[in-house]
Order: sequence, then C-alpha cells, then structure tokens
Amino acid sequence: MFQSMKRYIAGAGLVLPAALASHVAAAQDDGAGAELYDQYCATCHADPEDVRTPTRRALGTYNANSIHHALTDGVMQAQAAALSEEQIITLSEYLSGREYNASPMRNVAMCSGSMPPLDLSAPGNWAAWGNDIGNSRHQSADGTRINADNLEALELAWVFGYEDASSARANPTVVSGTVFMGSPSGTVYAMDLENGCAWWTFAAISQVRAAVSVVHSDALNRHLAVVADGSNRLYVLDARSGERLWWDDVDDNRYATSTGSPVVHGDRIFVPVSSGEVSAAARPDHHCCTFRGNVAAYDLNSGTKLWHTYVMEEAEPVGENSLGNPVLAPSGAPIWQAPSVDASRGVVYAGTGQNYSRPTTDTSDAVIAFDIESGEMRWVHQTMADDAFHMGCAMSDDHPNCPDPGPDVDIGAPILPVTLSDGREIVVAGTKGGVVFGLDPDRDGAVLWETRVGRGSPLGGIHWGMSHVGDTLFVPVADRAIAEGDFPRQPGLHAIDMNSGEALWYTPAPQRCESGQQGCFDQYSAPPTSGPDFVLSGSLSGHLFAHDQRSGEVIWEYDSNREYETINEVSARGGAFDSTGPVLSGDHLIVNAGYGGFGQLPGNALLVFRLPRE
Repeated sequence: MFQSMKRYIAGAGLVLPAALASHVAAAQDDGAGAELYDQYCATCHADPEDVRTPTRRALGTYNANSIHHALTDGVMQAQAAALSEEQIITLSEYLSGREYNASPMRNVAMCSGSMPPLDLSAPGNWAAWGNDIGNSRHQSADGTRINADNLEALELAWVFGYEDASSARANPTVVSGTVFMGSPSGTVYAMDLENGCAWWTFAAISQVRAAVSVVHSDALNRHLAVVADGSNRLYVLDARSGERLWWDDVDDNRYATSTGSPVVHGDRIFVPVSSGEVSAAARPDHHCCTFRGNVAAYDLNSGTKLWHTYVMEEAEPVGENSLGNPVLAPSGAPIWQAPSVDASRGVVYAGTGQNYSRPTTDTSDAVIAFDIESGEMRWVHQTMADDAFHMGCAMSDDHPNCPDPGPDVDIGAPILPVTLSDGREIVVAGTKGGVVFGLDPDRDGAVLWETRVGRGSPLGGIHWGMSHVGDTLFVPVADRAIAEGDFPRQPGLHAIDMNSGEALWYTPAPQRCESGQQGCFDQYSAPPTSGPDFVLSGSLSGHLFAHDQRSGEVIWEYDSNREYETINEVSARGGAFDSTGPVLSGDHLIVNAGYGGFGQLPGNALLVFRLPRE
C-alpha cells in the first residue's frame, strides 16, 4: 500500500504544504534580519519554554504583514518598541521569507456613509459556513431568486483579488447585503455585496481560512463577527465596525491551528481545533507527536472559556524511533471542519482525522457527540480503526517517524444532523474513504445504513463537505489518484436517499482537463451548495457546475480558468475549486476560485455573480 502512496504523490505532482516549504525560505540569512532576530527574538523563540510561544520555524509560516502587525499593534509591540519601522519590516521579511506589503488595502475602496442595518432574519442571509447550525449548505427559494431556469442569465458583477495568494479558501458569509470574509493575509473584510467596497477591515495575526460567523448578542445589544485564524486565535468583533471586543488563544499546543469555522448557538461559541503537526512530523528530527484534537466552548459575550475537551489523553513517551528520538502517543485526530449543533439533544457533533503516532485511539477517524453544557464526549463512532499517518509517511518507506502508515481516510467534512420527512432524526457522516454513514443519535451512533460512493483516498473520497435538502443528500467525490481497490473510482456528484442510504443517481465529474494539463483534475473535492432545484459543485478542473437535483444532469457551468480585472487592482485568476463552496444570497452567487495546494490549479479570485436587474 505504501509504495502505491509514493507513486500517487509523485504522479499527481504533489508538493509538501506551504508550512514546510516556507521553512526553507525562512532559513535564508539576509544578515540584518538574522541579527535583529538574534538580538530581539531568539531568547524566547529559539527554544520556547511556553508552548504558546511560536518557534522560529513556526514563525516561518506567518506572512510578513501579520508579523509586522504583531510587532507594531499586536502582542509583540512591547518587545519591538526600540525598533524603527525599517527594522520591523526587515525582521518581518526575514522571519516569513516573504515580502512586506506596506499598503495591503491601498486599492480597496472604502464605502461611504454607514453600513446598512444587519438583520439576521433576512431570508437571503448565509451567516455561517454551512448556512445553519447543522451545516446543511442549502438555500431555499425564500433566500435566493436563482433557480434552474435562470442560471444561464447570471453575470459576473465583480471580482476581488487576494493579494500574494495561490489559494482562495475562506468561505464568505452574507448578512443583509454585507459580505464577511477572511483572507490568506489575515485581513478580515466586511464588504458591500453590490459593489465590493469595504465597510471595515480587521487584521488577524495569521491567515483566516475559516468562515466568519455573524450572530447577535442580546446581552451586548450588538451584532458580532466570530473569527478564527491560522494561529488558533479566536476573535469576537463588532460586526458593524470591526472593533475587537475580545480574543483568546484556544489551544496552547504550538501546532494548533483553526481551519474549521466556529459555530455559535445561543451564547456559546464552539471552536474546532486542527493541527499543523501533520506537516511538522515530516522533519526526521521531530519528536512525533504531541497534538490531540479538541473542541472548546466560549461564552460569546465575555470570552470566558466554558469547557475544553480533548479527544484523547495527553501524549507520553512510548518508545524511540530509528534516530533514537522519543515516540509520543496518543496524538492526532484533528478536527478540520465546522462542528454542527443538535439543539434538541444538547450535543455538538464533530468529525476527527487520523492519529499521527501509534498506538492509535478509538477517537480518530470518528464521529463524536459532545455535550453542549459540559463538553463531555457522550458517544463516539469510529469509521476507520488503526489509521495513523502524517506527511513523513508520504516521503519515504523508512522515514523514522512513520512506521506502518495507515490509509489517511479521515473525516474532513462536517457531521450533519438531519430530520427526515417522516420525522425521524439521524446523523450523517462522510469519510475520505468514500463511505457515507447514517447513524442513530439515540443509540450512541449505531449504524443505520452505510453506502460506499467512491474508492476513497488521502485527498478524498468525500473531502470537505456535503449538502442536503429534504431526504436527499448530495455527496461530491474526488477519488483522486490511488490505484488499488476493488471498488471503482467514482469522482463526481452522488445523490443518496437518507431514509435508506440508497443511491438515487451519480453524475461523473465532466471531463474538462486537457491531455497533459499540469495541475488539472476532473474531480469534485469542494463542498456543494443546494439551491431551490439545483446543486452547485466545483471541480478541481476550475469549472463550477450546476446539477439538476432530481436527475443529476449538468444544467450550467462556468470556467474560472482565466485572468480577471478586479475591483482592488490585484492580479487575479481562477483555478481549482476546493475546500470552500458557493454561497447563494438573493440575486447573487459568491464563490472563491483557486487552490494551489497538492499540485492543483492555483488561483486567488473571489467571484461575485448576479442576476440581471429587471
């Protein structure tokens, strides 16, 4: 199996994640930058005693602008008080290995007047990653005028270019005609949906790939924007002004990060935590591994942490690897996507990833139900046992950190609590192994049905999400690249009857890649979005497709593979659709295009479509 994984990575043109690639750039000595680091930073960052302090290597994953922000206006301003602006820029560029942009907002037009009132009851809202606390990714006819009959009339209204980015992966949210979105630079935007002017911006200290959740606090009498960034910092902002009300670093593990979006129910924020240690373990000298997946709950109004639940015990030494370094376990089981809330049962559902080291746990590759009040794990249903994998396993058969690698077929998509038309309630989960499970929430996740829709692979199978309306579940499948398996590869869109798990239809991903086209893959990895009578699903080919909900027929498509003129004068082009999906709001369709990771088609464009005005 492992030899085939090596062939898969080489054949697919995969590269190590940017977090590893940046270590090389960050290690380059530019003289002045290295001297400043040694004088002002190395004492704390070279070998930090406090696990919340990022290492020198970890600082290489930040962009120059976010480091500059930390040194001038953020947590490090006291330490940098003696430095000139020129020295701060030199240090920021040295640590990040990237160029500092003195005016990241120089071409963003600011809106005039006051932001329109925010109304969370407005039908066209899409106020969280999945449009509701159950992550259905559905917009009804009350929330959008777009339907199967007028899709062809959509016009590209405006395009926004993400600066210095090869991936556009922060799912936008929309409330009352205002678009809230994060960016690779760490800038959070509140923009007018009609023309793209900005009402306000906020600078997080690291990239923001999670969706911004917009809610109302009765206690504070304010609308709030809940943001999580790549440093695993949680912010609560005033949604009308961008003012920061409070923040906290969720998990003190140095590899913790936020990729999944926080979900808010009542006065509680539920924050999923994932990890960059899956990449760090590729270093032969890394002591693998210490991270363990977790979910934290916060009081929305005060920032008080209410509970923090890890899905396994703290790692301890269990042996040595071939270099004589300690092996630490248990570890891993990150939570990559947004949790879902089952309010009637008082639980929060999350899906976990694989373990990083052995021995493995029964909480990896699992559906976990957390008690809303206490954080206690009420039940666990494991979909794949004994799955341990990290990026070291992708490099060499004899990598010292990777004995006996597993298939890496974890759960990357949100867990879906569903009420069927006959009143029954089930929980639905999809795995990168290409299997969809219907589970009974009242019998500790007992399996009601199990349906295989693909062969599965480390890049999906079912990768980033699903959508449902009524009793029908829409499942995108990537099935990218691994050769073995008795089940046929089935990349494309599948529809499943959630009463029984029966397959209703399957439409293969349309073939749009030209022969030999580098980075182009005809597979569905991004989460879909269902509208009144169609389903939108983006392909790694850079094409966005609309399927008829009843038949699966492709009824509309858009090719994003082009250069765009942008409203902020940043060079932009489309590319692979991956990790985030379309948003439907009133007359508009909003989607990010471009995902340069894993050898795919890069891009940096936010595309905003609109129906013609009558």
